[in-house]
Amino acid sequence: MSGITAAPEEDSISTIDASIVHDFRSPLAAIHASAEMLIRSGLSEPQIRRIARNMYEASLRMQELLEECLERCAGAQMRLEPTEVRTLVTMAAGEMADRAGSQSVEIVQDVLRGLEVGADRQRIHRVLVNLLVNALDCMPEGGLIHMSAVSEPDAVVFRVRDTGPGIAPEIRGRLFQPFATAGKQGGRGLGLAFSRQAVIDHGGDMWAESVSEGACFAFRLPAIPMRRTVSG
Repeated sequence: MSGITAAPEEDSISTIDASIVHDFRSPLAAIHASAEMLIRSGLSEPQIRRIARNMYEASLRMQELLEECLERCAGAQMRLEPTEVRTLVTMAAGEMADRAGSQSVEIVQDVLRGLEVGADRQRIHRVLVNLLVNALDCMPEGGLIHMSAVSEPDAVVFRVRDTGPGIAPEIRGRLFQPFATAGKQGGRGLGLAFSRQAVIDHGGDMWAESVSEGACFAFRLPAIPMRRTVSG
């Protein structure tokens, strides 16, 4: 499946730019917070190294976003590659680990090895990061985020569930509308619309599930059959 191309749905340059600009906010916020910490006195050498690593990783993320913006604006087709689900989830959780730790939020991963999807890795990575950012926005004073993925016939379903205040009833019906800023107070930002579109471009869908506590967002992507391991 490597190298397969898929033409995305028709999209305007302005919408592409808005998506990229929105996703710039997360690494910019990381650099801003890190710079503020460096201004303070009394930091230990390990703390300074950790902050420097955060800034470096955020700068790499911004570079990736710039490259994606250039490619998409030039009309490049989306490239789908076999991608391990567990790796996608682990990388997204790792990117947000420092912020989660600073907010006393625990990120729990529950993903079996061997699950694969055909994905544009950067775009699906951004989807997972956006869902984590939204969850963290809801829980400034601590909580739990549970990331999972399960196999269905010909598909894999991802879920990101948090223990925050949940989704206000008045915004539930328009969570995925572009520029629906009314939901931001509840921690649900513009990124949901772009994330859902990225999933749709992959032949999947995204939705919010009803849960007794907090909020749960799920999305489905076409699966690649699990490889069987032959023992010697």
